[in-house]
Amino acid sequence: MKILTLGKILNDYRDFLTDYEINELKEIQKKRTDFASQVKALQTALFGEEWDFMTREMTDTSNPMSKEYTERVNKKRAALGVGPINSAGSPTDNSSYLFCEEVVRQTKNYTEFLDLKRRKAKQTVFVDMDGVLVNFQSGIDRISEEDRIKYDGDLDEVPGIFSLMDPNEGAIEGYKWLCDNFDTYILSTAPWENPSAWIDKLLWVKKYLPEAAYKRLILSHNKHLAKGDFLIDDRTANGAGEFPGKHVHFGPTGHKDFRDWKGVISYMKNLV
Repeated sequence: MKILTLGKILNDYRDFLTDYEINELKEIQKKRTDFASQVKALQTALFGEEWDFMTREMTDTSNPMSKEYTERVNKKRAALGVGPINSAGSPTDNSSYLFCEEVVRQTKNYTEFLDLKRRKAKQTVFVDMDGVLVNFQSGIDRISEEDRIKYDGDLDEVPGIFSLMDPNEGAIEGYKWLCDNFDTYILSTAPWENPSAWIDKLLWVKKYLPEAAYKRLILSHNKHLAKGDFLIDDRTANGAGEFPGKHVHFGPTGHKDFRDWKGVISYMKNLV
C-alpha cells in the first residue's frame, strides 16, 4: 500500500481522477473534521464506485456497469496501490479503507491531531517488548538443554528466561527517539503461568531503558483496551489486532508492514 497525502494525490494522480473526484477531494482539504469523518468522506469521494452503484460518478457519461468503466476505475485503484473491484462492482478487499486511513493520518488535517498541536501535546505510542524491543531468541539461546526439553512448546514459561534477552537492533535508540516525539509507553504481555516473567520484564526495562521508560511499563493480556494512536507490535494476539489506533505491524518475517526499527522510525517521522 502506498503512503500518500491528500495533496500528493491531487498533484501526482490527477490523470487517474474524474473532475467530480478532484472537486470532492478539494472540498475535503478545506474542512476540519475528526479522523473517522475524514476517512469516511475520503473513501466516499475517492472510491465511491464500491457502493453507490447507480448514482456514482454523476459527471461520468460512461456506463458504470460497463467493462470500460471497471477498467478505468481499476487503473486508478492500481495507481494508488488499492485492490481492484470485480465485475459486479464490489471491492475484493478492505485496502481502500486502510488506504484512506493512512492518507488522513499522513495529511495531518484532522481535528484530533490539530487539537494536540494547539495544546502542544503529543500522540500516544505503545511499544511491545517480545519480538519488538526484545530479541526473544537471544533468551532461548541461553537456557539450559534441560529447560528446553522440559518446557518444549512453552519456552516463554521457563523461569527467568525474560531476564536473559538482548534488545533488538536499533530498539533502544528507536524507543528513545519515540519518547522525544511521542507520549510513549511499553505495552507487553507476560505469560500467565510464568510469575517470574512479570518481574523480569520490569528488570529488563530498568536495565536497558531506566530513564526513558520510567514508570511507563504496562503489562496486559488485553491490549485493545489501551487508548492511543499507535501500537508497535509484532503480533495480533492479546488484543493487538483490535487496537483502536494504528497497528504498526513489526517483524522481519511473514506479512509484516515494518521489518526493522529503521523502517518504523522512518514511518513515524512523517507523523510528528
